[in-house]
Amino acid sequence: MKRARLTGWVRRRSARTLTPDSADIETEVQPPGSGPVYTAKMRMKLTALLVLLASLSLQAQSARYYVAFLRPDPKRKALSPTENRRIQNSHMINIRELWQAGDLVASGPCDDSPTTISGVFIFKVPSLRVAQQIAVHDPTVLKHRDTADVHAWQGPPGIGDEYTKLHRADPDTPDKMQVHPLGVLYHGTAWGPGDPTLVAHESYIEQLRAQGRLGAAGGIEAPDELVGLAIFKAVPMEDAQLWLSRDPAVRARVLRVEWHRWLTADHVLPW
Repeated sequence: MKRARLTGWVRRRSARTLTPDSADIETEVQPPGSGPVYTAKMRMKLTALLVLLASLSLQAQSARYYVAFLRPDPKRKALSPTENRRIQNSHMINIRELWQAGDLVASGPCDDSPTTISGVFIFKVPSLRVAQQIAVHDPTVLKHRDTADVHAWQGPPGIGDEYTKLHRADPDTPDKMQVHPLGVLYHGTAWGPGDPTLVAHESYIEQLRAQGRLGAAGGIEAPDELVGLAIFKAVPMEDAQLWLSRDPAVRARVLRVEWHRWLTADHVLPW
């Protein structure tokens, strides 16, 4: 099945079906000299057009990545400390090789309790299929420690560029890992593809970026309830939760947020 492409935070296909068409716009007879009255149907169509235009604007400022969530395998069994170390060492070697090949631009574990996401990979590869093949061949997945689900993501250009530049120039540059609050956005109970709060959501995310609070953000291309990612700079989790709780779409329950403490290296996130 062909995947609906998401640009920004809104499904482009859903928005496009609501683009105003002069043949569909309802009008009402008004007394002479009075202005036009916008019907509910016209308002819905105009709102959807604004959503689409905002999405297209963000598309011009974004790049396609593939984000992989490594999640604890329900069939995970207890292992000896020696075997755990062996798998973890193989996992770290795999990360290094993927970065050297230019396929991996960001990675890191999640420091959550309980653990629902073990770690996150961000790939810059030609296709979803390639990203899926890379993810399922991670040693933690091969050894049934984790599962992997992969999604196309429209994120900001330049993820990992500064990190790569520094480490190519000096391979001994230390990795300074910091916790970045990661908000994973899903459909809320009031979700609707043409909801007017999604336009305000786009503006609010840009406002957080302009205030220097975000490290990266963008929409997920997915056929399910996953909508987007908001990755904050290394700030207290409580601050990030407060800021995103003020998002108009979150307040209206059009979007809901799942929070994670994601560790990744300095100079990885571009904003």
